[in-house]
Amino acid sequence: MPGISRRKDIIRLVYHPIYLTPYSTADCESPERVRGIMSDLSSRYEVVEPEPCSEEDILRCHTHSLLAQEKNSPVRYETARMAAGGAIRAAREALDGYVAFGVIRPPGHHANPDHNWGFCFFNNMGVAVRKLLHEGLVDSAVILDIDLHFGDGTEAIFRPYRNVHVLNIQSSQQGEFLRETRAALDAVESAGIIGISAGFDQYEHDWGGNLSTDNYRSIGRIAGAFAREKAEGRIFGILEGGYYVPDLGKNLEALLGGIIEGRSGAD
Repeated sequence: MPGISRRKDIIRLVYHPIYLTPYSTADCESPERVRGIMSDLSSRYEVVEPEPCSEEDILRCHTHSLLAQEKNSPVRYETARMAAGGAIRAAREALDGYVAFGVIRPPGHHANPDHNWGFCFFNNMGVAVRKLLHEGLVDSAVILDIDLHFGDGTEAIFRPYRNVHVLNIQSSQQGEFLRETRAALDAVESAGIIGISAGFDQYEHDWGGNLSTDNYRSIGRIAGAFAREKAEGRIFGILEGGYYVPDLGKNLEALLGGIIEGRSGAD
């Protein structure tokens, strides 16, 4: 694929200032999460802005009643629309051959078709993948969720879809987490794209107390190798959880660096 070869080392961050909007009273899910990442990384990588997703995009994943519920909180609704739009933009960048990551807020993997919880309002990954499928841009997908918490919303949205594999990695030990990640991806024959729901709360200084920065690089290598071998080089990620703000940027950079290494075939 000429496009993949030409852009194999280019990383794009998808970000919009609306993600700094204070819509939540939960201290852990604060704007400082994305502010810290962008402070650390925005000068090192290309940054592109998304557009908000449409109501049609939302309704491919969610019920009319959930949409109406969220529209009752206009500030939160517009921020959540832009987060889902950021996931869409990251996925489209991946189709163009870039390694793209949505530094988005709010997260989304606990947003189910008809209800939401856990700081999530719309399922950003679900909205993005369903849009690609709807537009015929891919015919299948893998979603790798590395968050501490099970992505119940994403699993529920894609339960009826045999062409979308949702892989929630839940091991609580470093070595086993990496082995489970590799085994889960090895079991998938191929995909049109791989999206990573990247929660960093498994980090050793975060709630999970498990993974190191080097482990995130290893996860990136495994996912990048899958993209190279089985997904035409197409890979993107979006932010889910992760609440130890001082190290979010370096852990994301490790994940992205690993993706580049894995996608290029470097050991």
